[in-house]
Amino acid sequence: MSNKILTILSGSPRGGEKTWETLYKNVLDYLGSDLALCTTENYVLNNSLFERANYTWILENYDNFELYYEKNYSGNWKKYFEHGKGYGLYESGLIHFALKDFIKSNYMEIINKYDFVIFSRFDQFYVNKHPHLQNDKILIPKGEDYFGLCDRHAAFDSNLAYKYFSIVNFIDNDDSLNNIPPFPNCESVYLNHLQSNELINKVERVDRIQFTSALKSDKTNWRIPKYKIFFNKNLMIKYPDEFIDGTKNAIKNKGFFKFIKYNFSIVLTYFYMRIWQVFGIRSKMERIKND
Repeated sequence: MSNKILTILSGSPRGGEKTWETLYKNVLDYLGSDLALCTTENYVLNNSLFERANYTWILENYDNFELYYEKNYSGNWKKYFEHGKGYGLYESGLIHFALKDFIKSNYMEIINKYDFVIFSRFDQFYVNKHPHLQNDKILIPKGEDYFGLCDRHAAFDSNLAYKYFSIVNFIDNDDSLNNIPPFPNCESVYLNHLQSNELINKVERVDRIQFTSALKSDKTNWRIPKYKIFFNKNLMIKYPDEFIDGTKNAIKNKGFFKFIKYNFSIVLTYFYMRIWQVFGIRSKMERIKND
């Protein structure tokens, strides 16, 4: 009997149909995974994701997400988040962590019916097949750690799900203020959370198979995309190093000629960006900025 897998996309539905087509091909169809969407009520849209989803988990859209925490927690969460203002922890993590907590508090019964969980974002563009999941492990792509651990994608044994999603319990507890990282962003707090409940021992770093994409019209709470993919007027790259690493791994895995046959614009953009990376002239990558 094959393993049952649930892919959960959390956040706002960014990236567009071209991005989601790579999710269907390289994750859902390849692994035979069901799909759950976790977002706020203002992002319930008419698109292929919602048509395909097995579950839609919709959280109230708060004008200020501190209200979510005030309703559900009474400890150190506010002081903790305030330490991360200007680092993305408050600006982005306040919502991101609320969605994790919302899943933990309401949908564990569904999650426990599955063998494995893939927890990711809507805006991940997959250039390669997703690695097969492993018992008692948390698979996390290499790189993009930012003084902590990359928090954009994780695939794990469902037995670890409750602890994995309990990050708000971690920051709200009595000891949390004694363990604030020097650079309090989402990644460093995520690392501390995994360390606190001994999940860090389960982490296995795997080669990157994706990059974070965005449409020109997508709203963002933190990083504004600057770099476009050639011959794709509206499709942007948020993090150049992530794009380069993911594409390099895909070319190595599939072979150059096989990969370029179906990904010409990706490969062309990759070599253009790689040239500037090699010469160390990152600022000149603005030439592919969509002004």
